[in-house]
Amino acid sequence: MFKIRKSDCTHCRLCMLACTAAHEPGLQSVKQARIHIEDDWPEIGGIEVCMACKEQLCIMTCPEDALTWNGHVVLDEDRCIKCHECVGACPYKGIMIHPSSNYPLYCDKCEGQFSCVNVCPTGAIKRR
Repeated sequence: MFKIRKSDCTHCRLCMLACTAAHEPGLQSVKQARIHIEDDWPEIGGIEVCMACKEQLCIMTCPEDALTWNGHVVLDEDRCIKCHECVGACPYKGIMIHPSSNYPLYCDKCEGQFSCVNVCPTGAIKRR
């Protein structure tokens, strides 16, 4: 899904803005982004996003079977109890929580558009 080189990331957060714009049209906030830039100054921070790992620990951990796989993680909001077990299970810290709905947010590759990749000025995040 993604290839990440955190040493190339300048923390501009354009990826986060592009993600939010793709999923929350008209909103100019990074709080709803499915990708997150972790600041760990003075160390190089990380790019946190669902890496579509083979283990799919988030799916296996969900007590309500609210998560399925369809090329990316799909959340069934009707089944989700917002326990956030999936968040803790992710080894990449790639699951964010929507600030108002409290549902977990998963990268869906912007339905194949890869908005974050398209705006990254340094190539720190690329399609795999």
